[in-house]
Amino acid sequence: MNEKTNERRSTLQVIAVANLIICVLMLIFSAPFFIHQVEVLRTWPTAKAQILRSDVVVDRISEHEQFYSARIGLLYTINGKPITTELTSFQDHNYLKTRARTEEFPVGSWHEIRYSPIDPLQARIGAGWNARFFALPLIVAGVGACFGIIAGVLFAVAQPRRPRVQLSL
Repeated sequence: MNEKTNERRSTLQVIAVANLIICVLMLIFSAPFFIHQVEVLRTWPTAKAQILRSDVVVDRISEHEQFYSARIGLLYTINGKPITTELTSFQDHNYLKTRARTEEFPVGSWHEIRYSPIDPLQARIGAGWNARFFALPLIVAGVGACFGIIAGVLFAVAQPRRPRVQLSL
């Protein structure tokens, strides 16, 4: 019985270590995305941009599967020079969700954007300290944290039980 218990503990510990490794890898993987988003918010200048185009575009993934993208055409001015660029604001398998995202940016409306000082054609619309802008690093870090919690629980379960001391009166 004791040998079987030790085998069970070591198996749980191995699984816990694997979960902990996945946790750390996912946290490391999410860090550059998070850092880049913060860099955009802190160093990219803002400008007012006019929406020139707001369409749902179908992207074929395979013969039987497609993806919908919200493509937004922008016009903004930097140092007196007009810049025209196009960006993908949202992607999903659901057409209605993608259409709803494009409707947030009607043609002719004005929105604040952030643009790269190195390459002004790179722009972000809706950049801010919000969950939507940080979605990718938050999701990856959240999944990593779940693996960390699982590792903690497995380590706790794998700990040897201390014998109970009974006091007799």
